[in-house]
Amino acid sequence: MAEQEKSEVGGFSFFAAWMLLHEKADDWLRDALRRANETPEESRRDYQRFLLGVDREKEALKGIFSEAFTYELKHLGFIHASDDRQLSEEVSELRERMRALETQLEKLKEAR
Repeated sequence: MAEQEKSEVGGFSFFAAWMLLHEKADDWLRDALRRANETPEESRRDYQRFLLGVDREKEALKGIFSEAFTYELKHLGFIHASDDRQLSEEVSELRERMRALETQLEKLKEAR
């Protein structure tokens, strides 16, 4: 019983840490974007290049974390092996929709 509780706590901790990091990263990027817009023109390009690099890495990490997230859900018994393919397709569709929304958001920001 104690082993099962440790397993559950580990899963809870993983998900809580993932959510917290995601939330903090979004806060930091919003703040950094605001600062980039307030930066003098000559420095703005470097700042924006940095933020784009961070954003690319964030996208790459999303894949890694989604794999770990899926592994933990399977380990805890929330995902059956037969659900794997369907969930993978749903995640791919959601990623495409997110990219489209992010592109729209960027266009709106540029139009300002």
